[in-house]
Amino acid sequence: MKKIFLLATLVLFLVPSVYANLLVTPTRVELDNKRDKSAVFSLVNKSSETSRYEIYLEDKRLLDSGEFELLESEVPSTSLTPFTRYSPRRVSLSPEQGTRVRLAVRPPKDIKSGEYRSYIVFHQIPLASTTESEASKPSDTMKLSVTAYLRIAIPVIMRVGQLTAELTIESNGLNIQDDKQQLIVEIVREGQRSSYGDVEVFDADTNELLGSLKNASIYTENERRSFAITLNEPLKPNTKLLVKYIENDGLFEAKTVEQTVNF
Repeated sequence: MKKIFLLATLVLFLVPSVYANLLVTPTRVELDNKRDKSAVFSLVNKSSETSRYEIYLEDKRLLDSGEFELLESEVPSTSLTPFTRYSPRRVSLSPEQGTRVRLAVRPPKDIKSGEYRSYIVFHQIPLASTTESEASKPSDTMKLSVTAYLRIAIPVIMRVGQLTAELTIESNGLNIQDDKQQLIVEIVREGQRSSYGDVEVFDADTNELLGSLKNASIYTENERRSFAITLNEPLKPNTKLLVKYIENDGLFEAKTVEQTVNF
């Protein structure tokens, strides 16, 4: 019988069960061109097996749909990659073993005011192949191997100058999915910097929190983004909602915007 060897590789992007196999902190880095020019990432292998990771930088843009588009053919003018250094570039971690990755940004002195962003990627790669004796061992059975390779991308943002943003909540709507109500909140952004924060939905009369979304991001390439906020319970007729978007207080001139909506 002819020996057949089949290897199937499945790459998973940020699937929670797989993501938990590698603990990375921080999950977002914000720098400037004055004092905060470096960061240290802590990696811990939470899986039960030894894993190897390749570390590199990449550029991508966030689409209005919430998906990312990898920028491979050209380096955008807002990329950090040309003047960012990091070490090490490959690590192997035993179960529960940790290590650190150091990153430093060295922008040119004449860098223009604005927001710059790239992503540092921790990409799981196969360990060394089996020994030659194992690889050459005859077998008449079909072997199917499915390997989930983890890929985590952490945004690294550097802001040059005191950048501001203006935000408004423009429109809302209700969506019913899987017997749950979701409030669609659209946030409009203008200005020089990106924004991230929390969206909260309250009953305007009782001030009861009905739903929330943490770490909503709107980058400089986005003029607007829509977010689906799952509500804790179905809305009663004639309910008045208060929708708030609260920027992270680490942002320059962080803002809170709100809108009332009747249903």
